[in-house]
Amino acid sequence: MALVLVNIALEALAGTIAFPVMPQLLKSLTGGSMAQMSTIYGATATLYAVMQLFSSPIQGALSDRFGRRPILLASSAGLVVNSILLASATNVGWLFAAIAVSGIAAGSLSAANAYIADVTEPNRRAARFGYLAAAFSGGAAAGFLIGGLAGEIGTRTPFWIAAALAAVNLALAFLFLPESLPGEHRATLTWRSIHPIGVVSGIWRDYPTLKPWQGALLLLNFGATGVNSIFVLYVTFRFGWTPRSIGLYATFVMLSGMAVQTGLVSRTIRLLGERRTLLTGLMLQTMASTLCGLALTGRQFVASVFVMIVGGVCEPVRQAIMNRIIGASDRGRLSGSERSIVSLNGVIAPSVFGLLFAAVAGADPHAFSVGSPFFVASALMVAGVAIAVSALNRSRTDADTTR
Repeated sequence: MALVLVNIALEALAGTIAFPVMPQLLKSLTGGSMAQMSTIYGATATLYAVMQLFSSPIQGALSDRFGRRPILLASSAGLVVNSILLASATNVGWLFAAIAVSGIAAGSLSAANAYIADVTEPNRRAARFGYLAAAFSGGAAAGFLIGGLAGEIGTRTPFWIAAALAAVNLALAFLFLPESLPGEHRATLTWRSIHPIGVVSGIWRDYPTLKPWQGALLLLNFGATGVNSIFVLYVTFRFGWTPRSIGLYATFVMLSGMAVQTGLVSRTIRLLGERRTLLTGLMLQTMASTLCGLALTGRQFVASVFVMIVGGVCEPVRQAIMNRIIGASDRGRLSGSERSIVSLNGVIAPSVFGLLFAAVAGADPHAFSVGSPFFVASALMVAGVAIAVSALNRSRTDADTTR
C-alpha cells in the first residue's frame, strides 16, 4: 500500500511539474494567437486521448493477465521519454510525438486502483481509494509548485526536472514494488478484452448493472474533460495568470484535494453513508462548475473550484461501488473499460471545448460568454447526476428484492 502510494505521488509530481509553463511552450513553438494556441492545445489533448482509447483496454487486460507491476513500470518509463521529448521540442511535431508516447504509456492510476483493490478488504476500499487520490494530489501539488517556480528560470527547466524525477520513480518501482495479483486470479487474454469497444460491451454483458454507472460516467467526465483541457488557456486569458500564479493556484488546489481525500471521505461516509456521500459530492461539483463560469476574478474562481474539490468525496465511493460489482480477476478489465470511456471523451471533448473557447476568446475577458465552457459542462453533469440517481435507486431496489 505504502509503496504504490509513493509511486503514484512521484509520478504525479513528475507529470504535473511542466503544467504551469505549457502556455509559454506553446507560444514558443507556434508564435500564434490565443485562439491558435487553444486549437493546438485541444489537438494535443485529443491525440493523448486517442492513444489512451486504444492502449487503456490493453493495459487493463495485460494487468489482469501478467499483474499490476509491469503496467506501473511501463507508465514510469513512458513518463521519462515524454519529459525528455518535451524538454527537447523544437517544433509542434516534437510536441505531438511526446504526447503520443505519454498517451500510450499512461496507465499508472488505473493500475494503482486495481492494485489497491487487490490488497484491500471491500469495506475499506472507499477510504483507501481516497488515500490514493490524496497521494496523487500531494504529488501533483508539489509538481505544480516546483513547476511554477522553475518556470521563472526557463520554459524548458521544468521538463528536465520532470525527466529526472520520473527516472527516480522508475528505479524505485523496479527495485521495491511487489506484485499484488496472485497467479490464481489472473485472467486469459482475449480480443474482446483488449479492444476499446469490446472491453466496454464485454463487461456490460458480464455485469449489466454497470451500464447506468458508466453511462453516468460518460456524461460527467465529458464536461470535466472539456474544461480541464482548456484550463491553462482559460485562466491565462480571463484572469491574466502567469506561470507562477498557475503553479501556486494548482498547489493550493492539490493540497486541498489531499486534505479532502484523507480527512473528509471516510468521515463523510460514516456520517451520511455511501449513497448520500455520492449524491452530495456530485451535486456540489455540478454547482461548482456553474460558479466557475460566472467567476470574474481569480479569487472567485478559486473559491468555486474549492467547492468542486469538496465534492470530490464522491469519486472514492463510485470506485468502491464499481469494485464490489465485479470479480477479482476483472479489476483490470474494469479499469480498462472506464479508461476507454474516459479516453473516448478525451478524443472528442478537447476539440469541442477548444473550439468553443476559441469562439469566445475574442471577447472581453470579463464577458459572460467567456464562461460558456463551464456552463456546458454543468448541463452535461446534471444529466449524469440524474443517471447516477437512477442507478442508485435500481441498486437499492435490487437489494430489497434479494432480501
